[in-house]
Amino acid sequence: MKKLGLTLIIILFSTFSFGQVFESTGSGSSQGADTAKKIGVMDAIRPPVDGVYEKKHLPNYQPMALTPLREADVLYSNLTWRVIDLREKLNLPLYFPTETKGNWKSLMQAILDVTTDTSEANPNPIRVYSDEYLRTPYTVEGIRSSTGESFTQNLVNEWGEDTGQAVLFSAWGPREVYQYLIKEQYFIDKQRSVKEERIIGICPMFWYEPLNPSAEPEGDEMSSVTTRRWRNFGWLYFKEIRPMLAVTEVFNPQNNGQRRTYDDIFALRRFSSYVKGSENVYNNRGINEYIVNGMDQRLKSEEISNDLRKREHEMWEF
Repeated sequence: MKKLGLTLIIILFSTFSFGQVFESTGSGSSQGADTAKKIGVMDAIRPPVDGVYEKKHLPNYQPMALTPLREADVLYSNLTWRVIDLREKLNLPLYFPTETKGNWKSLMQAILDVTTDTSEANPNPIRVYSDEYLRTPYTVEGIRSSTGESFTQNLVNEWGEDTGQAVLFSAWGPREVYQYLIKEQYFIDKQRSVKEERIIGICPMFWYEPLNPSAEPEGDEMSSVTTRRWRNFGWLYFKEIRPMLAVTEVFNPQNNGQRRTYDDIFALRRFSSYVKGSENVYNNRGINEYIVNGMDQRLKSEEISNDLRKREHEMWEF
């Protein structure tokens, strides 16, 4: 009899203890506890970790520090415009993933998150400028309108009568970004006896399918066999987006435990690109404005790059 009484006491005590733990880990109210009981789950004690360990260092990363540069130490300087084509194998980490995977996201998705998000999590959206000289910033509505194409379509009823017009908007996403234009300054620092390139601005380029293929291409675009068109998203001041780049990781196919960030990719110049133009007296015209053939354009691009390398070589005495 004593054993039976002791067993009943233990069962009652265990039931009471479970109820206390449930209330302490639940939503904090009787209503929340009742809801949890109905669905048979409890609130998580801590957020789940996507992996076997929690990444605590990444949110605290800072952009790689640059060596201070004085105007008096610049022996030679030149502006160049480069194209990063994401269809090249070395540049694939900038294009993928096409859909966000936790903190792993494409470069364009990271840019959209800090330029179009106006929530409390992003109180100061990064500005996007309409020109490469970073003079006129877009509004948030202007940024969103630049990520798609509007097209006016006539509405016709079942009897063939015009009933009005409708404005259609075709939105583009990170999948449509296949190139980045970068404006950078090449200089020789006589104080350190080094040549260096630093990015000033970056501009994503959309490669999209127009809603009205019969329309003429905008700007200086030449007609081609494909109906697709190029359109720029806008220019971003590179220094403003570096804090974001420093906390956004890039996939590392060699070692997933040692992922790099986008700031590392650009600081270490782990990307492939070609010269689109160099500053000149002819309104800084690009190579494609005075050379038509594609192969000749590439040869001219290599010639400009070689000239810059020769200037560095000529600094040294042997």
